[in-house]
Amino acid sequence: MLCGLSACSTIKSWFPDKERDYQFTSEIPELIVPDDLKNKGLPSLTSQATAPVATETEAAVSDPSPAEADTESAQASEAKAEPQQAEVPETSATGGVSSLQIDQAKTPATRMVGRALTRQKVEIVERNVDKGYFYVKYDPNAVEAKDDSIWDEINFLFGEDPSQEQEYRISVRGIGPQMSEVTVQDEQGKFLSTPAANALLKLITEGINQVVDQDNVADEPEQPASEPVRRPITENPIIHD
Repeated sequence: MLCGLSACSTIKSWFPDKERDYQFTSEIPELIVPDDLKNKGLPSLTSQATAPVATETEAAVSDPSPAEADTESAQASEAKAEPQQAEVPETSATGGVSSLQIDQAKTPATRMVGRALTRQKVEIVERNVDKGYFYVKYDPNAVEAKDDSIWDEINFLFGEDPSQEQEYRISVRGIGPQMSEVTVQDEQGKFLSTPAANALLKLITEGINQVVDQDNVADEPEQPASEPVRRPITENPIIHD
């Protein structure tokens, strides 16, 4: 009997009663949640939902975007660069002043002017190549002394000095990467356009041309000496009687 009951229960477990399951499902009422329980859990959920928004807003305010950071750094660099100014050039010559332009930088042009003055035998009282100026004594109406006779030599040594030399300041300033300007000033530093200043600039121009020609000749390679042309030696034929 027991064996029969167990066998029936086993077979019944294999084939469940679907109608009973449906009956249980229909008999169980729908779960109704009270309103106080529904509202009780909302504040925590809303607070948790709004918290990340606040943190994201604070992070956006505290951490500026890369574009804004680059703009601020550029403005800071410009503010630092504003106090730095380019070096003020030397006082430029006013309009109508005689000048000479040399297609070289300031330092080479100053050396060139010094060589030209030395070549033209102009007395240099003071020179400063770094600052670009020369103090010279020059008389445009000076006449070379002649040693035609003993009397002329005695008169030159013991007579009155006929020259009217004045002191001039020759300034060289750079007006470009490879351009310089030469001007003449008086003892007070006033730019001159007098006949004496024009004559002095002309003298410097001639001296520079002579120096350039001399340098060009020195730079030319030496031509090898031409060998004499050797002609074949021909013996005189012997004449037989």
